Amino acid sequence: MKRTSHPLTLLLFLFLSSIMAVAEAQQTPPDRTYDSDIEVDSLGLEMADSIQQLAEFTVVERQKLVQSDGAKLTYNVTEDPESGSSNILDILRKVPGVTVDAEDNVKVNGQSSFKILLNGHEDPMLKGDLKTVLKSIPAASIKKIEVISEPGAKYEAEGVGGILNIVTDRNSTLSGFLTQLGAWISNTNAGGFVNARTKVKNVMLDANISYNNGHLWKNRNTNNWVIEDLTGSENHLQLIDRVSDNSWDYTGVNTSMSWEPDTLNLFTASLYYGNNNWNGIGGETRTMYNLSMSPLWQVNRENNSYGLYNSFGLQTSFQHNFSREDHNMVMSYEYDYGNSRNRTDYILHGENGDINEHPFSSERLKNINKSHIVQFDYSNRFNTRHLLEAGAKINLNNAGNLNTPIFGPSPEAGVVDMDEMMEITQIKDIYALYGSYTGTFAKWNVKTGLRYEHTRMGIKYKIGNYPDFMTHLNDAVPNAAISYNLSAASSLRMAYQMRISRPFINQIDPYVNTMKPGQISYGNPDLKSQKSHNISLAYSNYEGKISGSAKIYYRYVGNMVNDVIFMKDGLMHSTYANAGVSHSAGFDISADWNIIKDLRWSVYLASDYSYLKADSEMLKAKNHGWQTYFNTNMNYTFPFKLRVSGYGGVYTPWIDLQGRAGENGYYYGLGFSRSWLNDEALTLQLSANNFLPTHRTSSYVQNDETIHMIYKGRFRQWGVGLSIRFKFGGLKAGVKHTAANVEKEQSSGSSSKGK
Repeated sequence: MKRTSHPLTLLLFLFLSSIMAVAEAQQTPPDRTYDSDIEVDSLGLEMADSIQQLAEFTVVERQKLVQSDGAKLTYNVTEDPESGSSNILDILRKVPGVTVDAEDNVKVNGQSSFKILLNGHEDPMLKGDLKTVLKSIPAASIKKIEVISEPGAKYEAEGVGGILNIVTDRNSTLSGFLTQLGAWISNTNAGGFVNARTKVKNVMLDANISYNNGHLWKNRNTNNWVIEDLTGSENHLQLIDRVSDNSWDYTGVNTSMSWEPDTLNLFTASLYYGNNNWNGIGGETRTMYNLSMSPLWQVNRENNSYGLYNSFGLQTSFQHNFSREDHNMVMSYEYDYGNSRNRTDYILHGENGDINEHPFSSERLKNINKSHIVQFDYSNRFNTRHLLEAGAKINLNNAGNLNTPIFGPSPEAGVVDMDEMMEITQIKDIYALYGSYTGTFAKWNVKTGLRYEHTRMGIKYKIGNYPDFMTHLNDAVPNAAISYNLSAASSLRMAYQMRISRPFINQIDPYVNTMKPGQISYGNPDLKSQKSHNISLAYSNYEGKISGSAKIYYRYVGNMVNDVIFMKDGLMHSTYANAGVSHSAGFDISADWNIIKDLRWSVYLASDYSYLKADSEMLKAKNHGWQTYFNTNMNYTFPFKLRVSGYGGVYTPWIDLQGRAGENGYYYGLGFSRSWLNDEALTLQLSANNFLPTHRTSSYVQNDETIHMIYKGRFRQWGVGLSIRFKFGGLKAGVKHTAANVEKEQSSGSSSKGK
């Protein structure tokens, strides 16, 4: 594979580093302003009746769009003018450290294994079709998105790429208002939301309902595969052409409550419900050629998919504060239930050659997830220098999966194939202990921690001729960081972080899927967790008009879980294996420049070089190369409260052990927003993105000693949207939260390459 150097990358690195160094040397005192994300009440000032209060004040410097300290990067969605007419997936394309390819697959810090949270919790809604869910949640309900690269011992060890935390609580930005209404329409979806909150004495209540409909304008996708058998089999080359019209809708309801009987105790509770539906209606043609490129057979059939995911959950916690600051204990409980149903129907329209397909076949999948989580956290700051944190958690997960294949002469006459039917129960119980210490010594800050996790996981078969199995994993996950404060808002930080990634249920399920002619797929019950070791050095400076951060890092991933594709007996096999190691080294830079009062520009650049190698019985492969990602945002506020934003980015293909995913890609867009009435109660937003060309393509190349596969897809990329928001009321308080969140164990987000 061709190696590419990056002189432009090095020049940009030196240029931005010099800019931040100059900014630090100047250390221009900032104007005396109010941060837009801080309520006036939080200043702790007591207003006497005799003091004259101002009718209004003007914010002359807005909150930073991007902030980072090397361990956590925050993208403040409230500062994005397009948030009113976008969804979370649209916003994620602009978040530093997150990449979204043409097929909407998400990676965090270059890794498809990451943990995704909603308000610090792993919402079961995100266990469904992740891409569809992220497209369904309106960005107007989001306050910020956090990319936590170095979570520390307090957080779960799951997720090699770190944690992606979506924060929807926008109390600070809605200060002074009781109710907010919003609606939007675009060329892909339409929807709206209602948020209301009230306070009765020392009890706060909050409720939110949102709906998003993507059935109105379906998105047509075309996909093509070329699969070449290199073993010399007569089934030499298979061509697959597929087209589908895709649509979805989402409904979400959540309520939360906080009760503070006194200054030392706090009770919280929340309920949520989510419903997500999607479908893809289309067809496909599969053609097989022999070694002399003469056709052996051809199949032409409908390929229709339907999905439903319902989720429900409740959370409750109690926090007791002791006399000193940061001395508290928190007890938490969470219950989650998720029910997903997927159906794919194949209706034969014609076949030629040496093949005998069923006129009708269908694959029905049903999955029910239940989890109970009990967690205890304790924090004690002995004095201004020393902080000790410790905790324990029990996370009990039970997932039932039923796979029902149906065959017949027609959909009405389909019969269940009992020999191919599979029903399993997956057990994954996690018991964790952690402890961490933070010490502050003048300008130095030291943090270290250790998390121990014992995992009991396995599969029991109710239907299926496979033996039950159970495995036990023991993982000690350390972390350490030391930082030096150069000033009040700038620091140097060096850190070590270990992360793990456990296999998914579909990766360990040995069920053999034969629904696709010429192909079979199955899981591997012998999979073990993979472990990642990360070392980083970061610099951050958020003083003055030019601010930002820079980081260099090295990452080693051992015992990698890889998808494996190979040819055997004329069939393409798709499975998984612990095969290979990965070495990668790189850097990332983010900078935010308040050029003038109403003009701001931010940039982000990340690049790394990866070397991957596997030498096992199942897979022998190696790959290497550069991966680079760059994006930029510019915002300007015209007179009369008209805000305009422009953004864009470019990225190179992802490096995989058996190939490269995607092509050199790009994206761009424009956003306009205007507010009216007192306190900007009414806001209208217009956005447009990727309008030329109207469609984009993606590709994937995968190689093995036995197979060569090329995938290409074509998707609609252009978008235009309009949204309106209105808020009214006089409530200034918000629902409070305890100091610790309950988090579940299930890494989410994977780059799938289904055929």
